[in-house]
Amino acid sequence: MPTLQLTFDDGPGPSTPALLDVLATAGVRATFFVLGAHVERAREICVRAAREGHELGNHTYSHARPDAIDAATLAEEIAKTDELILDVWHEAGVTPAPIRVRLPYGVVGEDPRVAMLAAIGRTHVGWTAAFGDWSPSEPTELAARMRAHVVAQHAAGDDAIIDLHDSSRTGVERPATVEAVRLFLAR
Repeated sequence: MPTLQLTFDDGPGPSTPALLDVLATAGVRATFFVLGAHVERAREICVRAAREGHELGNHTYSHARPDAIDAATLAEEIAKTDELILDVWHEAGVTPAPIRVRLPYGVVGEDPRVAMLAAIGRTHVGWTAAFGDWSPSEPTELAARMRAHVVAQHAAGDDAIIDLHDSSRTGVERPATVEAVRLFLAR
């Protein structure tokens, strides 16, 4: 039976608490691929997410562009963010799970970051659709596109992994994403 996974990148940010409220109301668990720098600034939001049963994944420390970070620095960023996530789980009283990694901007062409991940025994976690919710979006239209994607994936017998954003590398609020998720889960 095909599944649906809601995933959110770039947080925690100013919209994450409202998003957690929406998910709690719907009884849905999601994966938050967090930025280490944001975890340091808003640790309590990650603790809440962990306590509420959400998965925390690693989206690196700084969200550097693929061509702006060397392998050694990327490995350091992943290790630092892993440690922050482990500390959050400890504070939340949650048993640590394997920490999945999603590379910023996804895998691009012959991406050398993939080889670096393999060298440290990790893989990139992708998605079946990203919806560009970092650009101004109308929530009703965004929710409709999400529904259409899930229907198409499930009709083909495939899982749906939705990639949305609860913040940005600069900490931008995402109210349209929160409302789109509320609308999506209301049906």
